[in-house]
This record gives sequence, C-alpha cells and structure tokens, in this order.
Amino acid sequence: MKFILLSLFARIGRMFPRRTPIANLLIAVAALAMFPLPSSAATGAQAESWLGLPVTFKDRGYALHPWPAIELQDLKILTAEAITVNHAWVSPDWAEWITTAKTSRLRLQADQIVARPAALARLGLIDGKSTRKLTSVRFAKLKLLIGTGSLDLPAGEMEFAPDGTLRRIKMQLGEKVTIDAVPKDGKLNVTLNTGQWKWEALPVFTFDNLVAEGEISDDQILFDRIGANADGGVVSGVIHITVPDKFALDGEIKLNGVDARDVLGRLYPRHTVLGNLYAVVKLASSADSFDGLGKELTTSGSYEIREGSIDRMGLMEGLHKVGPGPAGGGLTRFVKLTGTFSGSTQHPASVSIQHLDGGAMQGSGGFTVTSDGNLKGSMAASMRMPTGETTSRSMALTGSVDAPTLTVR
Repeated sequence: MKFILLSLFARIGRMFPRRTPIANLLIAVAALAMFPLPSSAATGAQAESWLGLPVTFKDRGYALHPWPAIELQDLKILTAEAITVNHAWVSPDWAEWITTAKTSRLRLQADQIVARPAALARLGLIDGKSTRKLTSVRFAKLKLLIGTGSLDLPAGEMEFAPDGTLRRIKMQLGEKVTIDAVPKDGKLNVTLNTGQWKWEALPVFTFDNLVAEGEISDDQILFDRIGANADGGVVSGVIHITVPDKFALDGEIKLNGVDARDVLGRLYPRHTVLGNLYAVVKLASSADSFDGLGKELTTSGSYEIREGSIDRMGLMEGLHKVGPGPAGGGLTRFVKLTGTFSGSTQHPASVSIQHLDGGAMQGSGGFTVTSDGNLKGSMAASMRMPTGETTSRSMALTGSVDAPTLTVR
C-alpha cells in the first residue's frame, strides 16, 4: 500500500506542477490515508492518549505544513491542568512510516502552547499506555502560566525520549541567549547560557559568558546559581520572582574585582572614579507583567573600591585651604573606599562614603546623584600631621560626576 501512495504523490505532482491548493490537499490526504486520527468525539478504547494522558481536539483537517499533516484545532493534553495548543499540525514519523507502512510516532508543530510548568513536567512521566508517542514538538511561542501571571517565551523545540517522555525543551532568545528546560519533580530545571548580554533595565551590568541555573514552578522563577565574567572580574548572584497577585522580584548580585571605570561609566559617562570594585547589589521590583519588572527597579547595597582614585575632587587641597571657599580640583588617591548606596529607576541615587582610607588622610561623606549626574552632598576629611596634630575640614560637594566641586565651609 505504501508504494501505491508514493506513486500517487508523484502522479499528483505531475498533474499539478504549480502545487495548487487542490493538489496540496490531495497529496496530504493521500499521505495520511493510512494514518488517521480518531474523531474528536472518540471515547474509551478509541480515544487518543499520550503517556497515559487523554488528548482531545475540536476540529481536524488535512494540510501541508510544509509536509503532509493533520491540522488540529484546540488540542488539549489533559494533565491536572490542561496543556493547550490552539493550532497544531501533526505528522507521522516519516522514516518509520516509509520503512514499515505504519507508525504510532508523531511530530507536532504548534503556533502557541499554553501550560503550567508542572503540566509540562508531567510529560516526563508515563502513567499508562499510549496510542501515540511524540518524537518532537516545535512551537512558535510558549506561554508559561505562573501564579496569577504568565511568562511569554520564544520559539523552540521539545525533545522526547524513545519511550515518548519529554526529555528537554530548547529555546533561543535572540541570537545570544539559549534556554534549556528539563522536567523534574513537577518543575522545570532551567539553564540559561549567553555570550555578552545586558539587561536594559539595569544597564550597569554587562555580562560575558553568563550561566544561570535554577527552576520554574507553578508559583515562582528561581535562578539560584548565577555566574559570569564581567568587566575584568567575576559576577555571581540569585534572582527570585514570585507571582502571588503580581510579579515580584528580589535578588542579589555580587561584584568581585570588576573595573569601577567600566561599571560606573555605563551609568555616568565621563565620571572620575577608578579602582577595583567589590559590591553586593540587592534588587527589588514589582509589576503586573514580567516585562514590567524593569520599569520600577529598586537597588541598594554596599560597595568597596580598592587601590583607586577620584579625579577633580581635591580633598587634600581642601585640607590645606585657609578659610572657606572652593578647594582645588586635584586627584584624591585611596587604598580603600567603602560605603553604601540606594536608588530606583528614574530617581536620584543616595551614596554614603563611610570610610575613605588615603593613608595619612582619612575621609567620609554622603551625597545624592541624579540620573544626569548632578551631585549634592558633603565630605569631611582629616589628616594627622608629623607633629601629631590633626587637621580636619568639612566641605560641601556639588557639581557633577565628571566635574565635582568641593567648597570648604
């Protein structure tokens, strides 16, 4: 019978060289004549089941997509909460079909798949007999339902083991980011890999060779193992997103020996701070959607800059100035500079300098800095003289990050 069908394909192709819709339909019907699906109303022994799970659909037809396929509408795999495919094209495993003239193995292409993570993870198990086994599922979109919200993911492919169980889901986010998800214990274990990448909501970070591992469950997204190279140092951290009634993010990013000039330069071009930066950055945000998390992001934390300098901020000149007035714009070097910071999207950031260790000179202070780099605050400096006396001054800090101004009070 299979040889008759193959001959029929060739004859139809010669009859309709331009592949009219009628020819396409005839080829599809001929190819799938020996591979019928039961009607959507079939029950009992005639019903479809994959991995022991009932499968339903509303309508079916024949089409080319681009190969002969059965076109299904509103396909549902009935786990505890159904996996829904609004529009799907199902075709047999052609290699096995041509060899044996029959097959129970399916390939499926879908416009969009909507599912909870636990439902997808359920495809990694077998509960009973199956009338069909999936070999691959390609999709244009994947919508994961998490809590009361949803996460839209890009096109990808599901790979299945020989026994029909889901092995992993692969997705490509743009040209640089790959996402792998593996079902385990009712969740999806996720690994994200990328070359150079940055999150537009937090432009201070640019990552090289980022690897993030974690899990996605029905109520949370957790990346608890994040590691990357960045700006000559190393970055690590944790990101946790829950969806009780809206998306809520909290996280912590650690910077270890990154170049302060590069990191701060992405926030404030032409700034004057140099050194090796170590910091703990805490992140928090909430929004109605995943994409909205970056619109109102709050940051806070602590920092330490080692073996660095601040140009055009002459603390030493201020110490030697007699009387009030502007200090000179010299170079302030330090062994260590420590402090804290806080801020949020489109609002001024607050920075404290708890201790500036410049050897004989010590300093402290605090200031705010606007998104366009304007400064307002104060600094205090002291120096122990060879005679044993200590000189100290209090100074107002104004100007901008590229041209700070100290004025002795």
